[in-house]
Amino acid sequence: MDKTNPVVMLNANTWHVVESGRASSVALCGQPLRERRAHSRLRTVGREHVCPACLRAIEEETADYTDFTDLPDATL
Repeated sequence: MDKTNPVVMLNANTWHVVESGRASSVALCGQPLRERRAHSRLRTVGREHVCPACLRAIEEETADYTDFTDLPDATL
């Protein structure tokens, strides 16, 4: 999945982030995709139109847990 510009699927009236476009049956937030209508890219539809739970999930996936630069030297 392109984490900077993921595929989104219009399900009913809500855009959801998905793993692989039309082949996906569940959104990143866990919502089943039963009324699939269209697919696009996040930058095309805009973050303000995408499911907030999906946006949180994509942000959690892209968090860099290996970056320890903000830890005090004693913990390294």
